[in-house]
Amino acid sequence: MKTSLVGLSLIILCLVSGNLQGGLFVQNRAAALSPVPILLYHSVSTDKDNPLMIEPTRFEEQMNYLKKEGYHSITFKELQEGWYNGRALPPKPIIITLDDGYEDNYSAAYPILLRTGMKATIFAVTGSMGSPGRLTWNQLHTMESSGLIDIQSHTVTHSNLTKLSDKEKMKELVNSRNEILHKLGHSADVLAYPYGFYDRRSIDAVQKAGYQLAVITEPGAANVKQGRFKLHRILITGDLLLDQFKRKLTEL
Repeated sequence: MKTSLVGLSLIILCLVSGNLQGGLFVQNRAAALSPVPILLYHSVSTDKDNPLMIEPTRFEEQMNYLKKEGYHSITFKELQEGWYNGRALPPKPIIITLDDGYEDNYSAAYPILLRTGMKATIFAVTGSMGSPGRLTWNQLHTMESSGLIDIQSHTVTHSNLTKLSDKEKMKELVNSRNEILHKLGHSADVLAYPYGFYDRRSIDAVQKAGYQLAVITEPGAANVKQGRFKLHRILITGDLLLDQFKRKLTEL
């Protein structure tokens, strides 16, 4: 009789535990599918002639704010694992991106990211690397070696994909991936559309070229419902005050 009672108790305990774990899994899965803000930066400098620049002091202020408020910077690989493979994302995930590959991403932004421990993705225009004012492949390699920086593709020449033939699209997309693989030793699985321009044929080409995700410039947080190849980003311009930056983070 005692043995039967013990067995019954174990069965009940397993059922209760299973229900609790099931509920926890649902909660974690829901959290993993929550919208994620992807911030879009370009030049981190004091170049007044560049409307897309942000001064280093303001960039650092924003990175410090994110860290203080408990945001966890993640990579696109981590986002993909969370959204599509069921792995847990950290609380308050956020992705920081810098487009085009300006040299100041190394000289100004990188030291700030090191100090704050924030991860970032640089979308490199591979055909421009090493040109005046642009990053070199050695600088890209150094930054990636830190574990904080991830280099992804912004095509070869930053051409508007919607204006290119199918053959030209594939050349821009495939050659950029191949160059990153050759120079940095890893494939580029994420694309930033030049100028944010895309259409159905461009999306088809991006998929065919082997990319897993792509980002656009539509405002608001990225959401799994947008699809893998139309993830929204929040543009951060140099004139944003901190209070305005805080409000940007809540755009959905």
